[in-house]
Amino acid sequence: MKIATWNLERAQPHTPQAEAQQQWIARINADLWIFTETHTAASPGAGYQSVVSDLATTDTPGDGRWVQIWVRDQGLRQVSPLATADPDRTTCALIELENGGRCLVYGTVLPWLGSAWRTYGAEDGVAFLAALAVQQADWQRLQNVYPNTLLVVAGDFNQDLNVLPYYGSRRTKQALRQALLEADLECLTFGDNDPVRRLINGQHSNIDHICMTHDPQLEIQRTFAWPEGLEELRGLSDHFGVGLEITCSGLSG
Repeated sequence: MKIATWNLERAQPHTPQAEAQQQWIARINADLWIFTETHTAASPGAGYQSVVSDLATTDTPGDGRWVQIWVRDQGLRQVSPLATADPDRTTCALIELENGGRCLVYGTVLPWLGSAWRTYGAEDGVAFLAALAVQQADWQRLQNVYPNTLLVVAGDFNQDLNVLPYYGSRRTKQALRQALLEADLECLTFGDNDPVRRLINGQHSNIDHICMTHDPQLEIQRTFAWPEGLEELRGLSDHFGVGLEITCSGLSG
């Protein structure tokens, strides 16, 4: 199973940027996509079901959204949207499989440096910390309502988790680490598994993450990022795409 997340930088349909992104989306061919800063016209193609957040910011023309989750139909029984405490910047899907297994997928965009959130200002990471607290409560609520169910939290966290600083701050990094720990979530795309850092020889760190609750039936095969380098990224997005491949003997029921 291949899981991928990508910030599409609000690319508008039928533009060279969007067309180039579609080529990469087809090439990656993930089973589960979490698009961020996206447009509802951005799709992996036929054979997927989706859950989408409420409308994005007013400076995104057309049907722009913060988050959209796409799930491949194969082996799928149903994809149901679940309510979140921040329906603009997050969305959640309950995925039920034909074999009786199920999992939860929570897509997110946390505030970036210089970004306010609701009534919270951007200074000193205040907006980031407030939004993170709301989302952490969501993660823990979902686990209480759906016990023994795999939870995947993925998207644009706007914060690296590596030892050397890249983006964000020490304060917001520690808060994110603590929130993941308290929610029993493991980030699978930092440190030695950071595909962006590996791809470009440590010049950048990853800020788009895929996190999961522990499930003994799952085994991580590899993490990966695209395109091939910083030069190839120009005109495509301001974020690398990030993915991982897992093997599973069946999702939690």
